[in-house]
Amino acid sequence: MTAPRRSDMTYHRRYGGQRARTRREDARSAVPHSLAVGAAWSWRLLLVGIAVYAAVRVLVLLSLVVIPLVAALLLAALLRPVAQLLQRRVSGPVSALLTLLLATVVLGGLGYLIGLRFARELPSLIGQLVGTVRRLRAVLGAGGPGQFQLDQIEGSLINWLQRNRSQAVDYLTTGAGYLVEFATLTVLTLFITFFLLYDGERIWRWLLTPLPARESQRVDLAGRAAWGTINGYVRGTAVIATIHGIVIGFVVYMLGVPLALPLGVLVFIGSFIPFIGALVAGGLAVLVTFGTHGWPAALILLGVLIVESQLEVHLLQPLIVGRYVRLHPLAIGLSFAVGTVLAGIVGAIVAVPTAAVIHQALPALRDQGRDHASGKRD
Repeated sequence: MTAPRRSDMTYHRRYGGQRARTRREDARSAVPHSLAVGAAWSWRLLLVGIAVYAAVRVLVLLSLVVIPLVAALLLAALLRPVAQLLQRRVSGPVSALLTLLLATVVLGGLGYLIGLRFARELPSLIGQLVGTVRRLRAVLGAGGPGQFQLDQIEGSLINWLQRNRSQAVDYLTTGAGYLVEFATLTVLTLFITFFLLYDGERIWRWLLTPLPARESQRVDLAGRAAWGTINGYVRGTAVIATIHGIVIGFVVYMLGVPLALPLGVLVFIGSFIPFIGALVAGGLAVLVTFGTHGWPAALILLGVLIVESQLEVHLLQPLIVGRYVRLHPLAIGLSFAVGTVLAGIVGAIVAVPTAAVIHQALPALRDQGRDHASGKRD
């Protein structure tokens, strides 16, 4: 058996490779262009989806660190004006510490007030609500065709209220066993907030140090644009929440309903959750009003709540928050829905500012956002 000649090997190497390339090109040409493009997009989107899912799972596993970090960023944006005001009279660390102490005293006092007052008033409120339901059933039923259904609804509601009365009081007074976890989250949040208030600028410069000069400049622009968006969103939302709390608390007080101050504070806190926060907290105020003063007072408060929600959507949000967020209402709604599905209440709170931050920071990262330099840290 003779060895192949060099000329034969050269021939097969040259023309054999050409025939293989021709077969591959023929195979590709047999696939429709739209299918090829769709397949290319599909596997890339699949990889992106896997990466996002893995990132979310990691964040969930690190929730005891991630939640305080996010809360500290939002709290620092809210408290920054107070810290800057105190820095005119005292040094940076002292001003940051005094700001945190003031915030802790205010938040702790409000939480204690809400829990203590609700724990004291809840049994009597449930009793009043049961009596109101019975009176309402007597008025609506009156032996009519819906009497049986009304009896069932009344029985179910009264049984649930009476069965959960002691459990609700225990939850308000004991914290349902989450005290240690809540204390851990609170301490870590205050710890991070202190350093953000005191040394935030230097921390940011330290994070930029490993980057090359051009990338560092772009990331700096993006970070300052993101921080400006967070500042505007948090402070604007705080203004809107204050308006909601004052209005609902004042109306409840004028109607003579007990727990006016705690209900106003609950509406204020709930307003930090977009779309449904103020409505849910306001719905609780309407329920308390219905249980203590009947349906006329409850309808008045419900009307005020509806008018307020419309004013927020059409006037307050566009004027106060809209110029910082700059997102279409559809994008805001989808961001809120995704955040709620992924992380519950925490996701609902941070979804909209996160989407706004991404929307504002991406142009700067692409070196298209020189105008974002105006979003400096204040």
